[in-house]
Amino acid sequence: MVVLKLKQLIIILSILASSCMNKSIHYEYADGSANLYLLSETELRYLPVTAGQSSTGSYSGGEPQTLSVTSAQFNELKELFDQALENTSIHLPERIKTSGMISVMGSSKKQCIIPPNCAEMKAIEMKLKELMAK
Repeated sequence: MVVLKLKQLIIILSILASSCMNKSIHYEYADGSANLYLLSETELRYLPVTAGQSSTGSYSGGEPQTLSVTSAQFNELKELFDQALENTSIHLPERIKTSGMISVMGSSKKQCIIPPNCAEMKAIEMKLKELMAK
């Protein structure tokens, strides 16, 4: 009985340890129109705002897309997101119209709001558009 419980405990601990070690980093970016981009190490998903969700009732961000990304593409976007997260001098205290919002999830969660048309936003959106156009 004790051996069985010990084996069960070892199995549970190994499952927990492996699940913690496999925590990958995911980024979310909401652009100035609230279109959402979800980036993992293997894919980029685009979840656009629909006309029904927009504040005007007519804006649409287009069609949803999911595409595979290479590790190089992931790292390029990761670096752009990380630069914006680290540049606290540009962070806004709350979301305003046309601002961007970056969230990173992994072993911890970080989030920041960046101002419209800042260099970081332009670089992120240029890279996202480039990848989505392929």
